[in-house]
Amino acid sequence: MKTLLRKHLALVSIVVAGMVCSNSCASYVQDIAPLIDVIADNRLNDESQVTFLSNGVLRQFSLCYAQMTTLVGGLSDEFFFDARVPNATFPTFNDIDNGIIQLDNNSVNNQWLALGNMRFTADNFAERIGRINFSNPATRSAALYTANLYGGIVRFWYGAYFGLEQNRGGGVINGGPFIPSAAMFDSAIAKLRIALDNAANDVQRRTVNTVIAKVQLAAERYADARAAALNGLRRGDPPLNALYDLGTTISNQWFFDGGRNRAQFVPSIRFAQYILADSLEGRFFPARIVSGSLVYTGTDAEFNASLATRRLLLFGPVTNQGLTFYVQGRFPNQDSPMPFVSWQENELILAETALRVANNPDAALANVNNVRTFHNLAPRTVTNLDSIYIERDKQLFATGMRVIDQRRFNRWHITTPGAWRYLPIGQPERNTNKNLRTN
Repeated sequence: MKTLLRKHLALVSIVVAGMVCSNSCASYVQDIAPLIDVIADNRLNDESQVTFLSNGVLRQFSLCYAQMTTLVGGLSDEFFFDARVPNATFPTFNDIDNGIIQLDNNSVNNQWLALGNMRFTADNFAERIGRINFSNPATRSAALYTANLYGGIVRFWYGAYFGLEQNRGGGVINGGPFIPSAAMFDSAIAKLRIALDNAANDVQRRTVNTVIAKVQLAAERYADARAAALNGLRRGDPPLNALYDLGTTISNQWFFDGGRNRAQFVPSIRFAQYILADSLEGRFFPARIVSGSLVYTGTDAEFNASLATRRLLLFGPVTNQGLTFYVQGRFPNQDSPMPFVSWQENELILAETALRVANNPDAALANVNNVRTFHNLAPRTVTNLDSIYIERDKQLFATGMRVIDQRRFNRWHITTPGAWRYLPIGQPERNTNKNLRTN
């Protein structure tokens, strides 16, 4: 993993020949060490570079996922911003929480740029595969799997999280015209089907099917979501994780924006209420304010033991200036992995679609209880869409799905006129993209 993450996006840097410099310039730079980690573009079109290119895609995925979910967690009713939380100081985060987001919001625009980097890295890899002479067909299939899986995921994020207007979701690919969410989801599915065709084993196939189900659910195509989920992840299958590393710049952003290092966003009080109502739902770890900063207790061994079964971990309660709040502990460290899809999420997709599509409450109940019994929770005796909405709230905490679910279930929490339900495509893209210019 450390090797993977140390391969910076600079791996795609191109050596430009023909540099011209005066004698005085040459004299000035003669003691400068030669460039490292730079490779001529055409040398990347080689089978020996496939792992190198794959690692670049995985790096961008990890970078984007944690950053994206902190922002959309704040936009939803899952997390909130309050200046009474020590070190919660970013006005851009406050604007996201309120839904009144300016087009020059640099937190949003930086995430847009990160998505563009990921999209380019995945698509560039996919294009290169056609120029590489492979001696091993399995290597080619693995490359196609990675490039298209993550190329599909980034298109899902464009469609699910960004918008041209407050209630008009969608994104832009490579400076092109605006692509509405439905069409962006179609583009994601097309990529994911290529990944599915190139999966190396049953677990990879089930993983891609769950990603497809996730996209179709966001698109509110419930029959298609069910069809994919029926072939999706099963209990015992590993999740598709975004991975992080203490030794690199790719750290889990929850640690810095909504966790132990700095809590810009903190979770809604309802998550503490879930634990208070049933201690098997999660666990509290003590926290207090010392010299204006939050200080936490609890060891990594305790966190890991709790994470093995419990789905909600919180630090707190902490009270400051009349505000009682908690800090998320699901991702307590810089290197905490983040699940993008899991068998538990697949079960909840099956549960919801069993009601919406199959009109089968017994099947829905069985799917919900598959998840609950894994967490040692008492099985439910009945279930409906309202209870599944709550199960998703708990199970998918801090993974970016709440904002999508609020829109799907028509339960938006901000009533201020002009409030955004997506992150806006910002002013930099609107200024440079002729398809988006309004003047």
